[in-house]
Amino acid sequence: MERDCNEIKVRSPKRGVEIVCAALFIVALAFFGVWLFTREGLTVYGILSAALMLGIFTLSLGLAVPRAFEFFKGNHKSSNYRTGDRSEKRNRYSKPIRIIIAVLCARIFTVILAYVFAMLFTKCHGSIFNTLEVIWNKPGIDAEYYFQIAENWYITETSQMYNIVFLPLYPILIRLFNLLFNNSFISASLINTICSCAASVVLYRLALMDTGRRSAKFAVVFAFAIPSAIFFIAPLGEALFLLLSASTLLALRKRRFPLAALFGALASFSRLSGILLVVPFIAEAVSYAVEIRRENGKKLLAKNLLIISGSLVLFFAGSFAYLLINKLLWNDWFKFIEFKRDVWHQGFDFFFGSFSQHTDLFINTIGTNNAEAFGLCLPNILFMSGALAAFAFSARTLRTSYTLYFAAYFAAACGASWLLSAPRYMAALAVLPIALTHLCEGRDDGVALSRARFKTSIVTVLFIIGQVFYLIMYIINYNVF
Repeated sequence: MERDCNEIKVRSPKRGVEIVCAALFIVALAFFGVWLFTREGLTVYGILSAALMLGIFTLSLGLAVPRAFEFFKGNHKSSNYRTGDRSEKRNRYSKPIRIIIAVLCARIFTVILAYVFAMLFTKCHGSIFNTLEVIWNKPGIDAEYYFQIAENWYITETSQMYNIVFLPLYPILIRLFNLLFNNSFISASLINTICSCAASVVLYRLALMDTGRRSAKFAVVFAFAIPSAIFFIAPLGEALFLLLSASTLLALRKRRFPLAALFGALASFSRLSGILLVVPFIAEAVSYAVEIRRENGKKLLAKNLLIISGSLVLFFAGSFAYLLINKLLWNDWFKFIEFKRDVWHQGFDFFFGSFSQHTDLFINTIGTNNAEAFGLCLPNILFMSGALAAFAFSARTLRTSYTLYFAAYFAAACGASWLLSAPRYMAALAVLPIALTHLCEGRDDGVALSRARFKTSIVTVLFIIGQVFYLIMYIINYNVF
């Protein structure tokens, strides 16, 4: 049977789809029941918000099931668009350069805007460099711990010994740059600039695998226009993680599993959530193995399975290296878990439970503590619900490996361990701008183009306005970080 190369017709056994969707609903209901009957002090608003969050999450996964059946049968093609829409043979090098220039200009504009806001809203009136350092390297953010590790490595004898909860790749890079600049803030700023520019090109290439040039460009726009993208400038590891995770996904799409494993290992060595990249890794590997088995029989299957298995071992090397540091310093492979629990008061919980807590806290603090209500709770609520909405509306068209990664990452990042940092973690989710592109652009091959332009323009403008307000709150010391 011939397949139209311009459009994927997802066919899957109706009975199998129904069984999987029913299983998802039962599991979600079970999790909600456990949460409901093991928590105290629940409110009506909290219960309703948690139920809504879990319901949309489960519905999103259910909508993705038909495409998942096709994907794991090895039939999922790389693009819904004609090859001509994605061809870059005549523009292979100029496009990345223009993207990098655009990102650099956006960063410079944001830095200048931050300086102006600091002059208007704070008492910072020193030199430009000192003011910028005060703005971005403010007390209370994780930068101080990254700098400690970069300058003194992990400490086991002082009050700062709990910095073991921060993974070492970002501090190692800062230390290397310090050999030239001898200033951790300058080094971190340069690293973030380089990573942001590189990530923009990788995101463009990644989006181009499934869409046309216009949509791929807007994937980059969304990534750096999202309000919490200001953290790509602050001395934090978001830009590095975005680059490594997007590179992992791009290598997977190109079936370069050893390279994907290398990027995945580096991501796992920079962030605990990097280990979640194993989800799309395994998904792509299974789909590829099925495809190889169907098209070539057993002839090439054994060789490719050996390559994938070896790559998977390499992937876990990053996490193993971090655990080894824990072992060498504390004689305990999982010492960081103890510090997270006892010092940072972090533990795993259901993501919808976190949303419930933020809803209750937001309602209770309006009028009495507006800084906490609008600087802490509201951004987390908006980012969690907004990301989930993008997930829901793009679930039918998003590649299955992306869907699974989105679900795993969202559930972990919005759990109690990262209760105060959902905006930061959502900014570093590589598939979020791609999901937003699917939501806004739909098809950029000339069909309904005017409608796509309208939706994209609205979302972009709202993001930019939100980023300005988010930047102001960050500067005036609201706990948005």
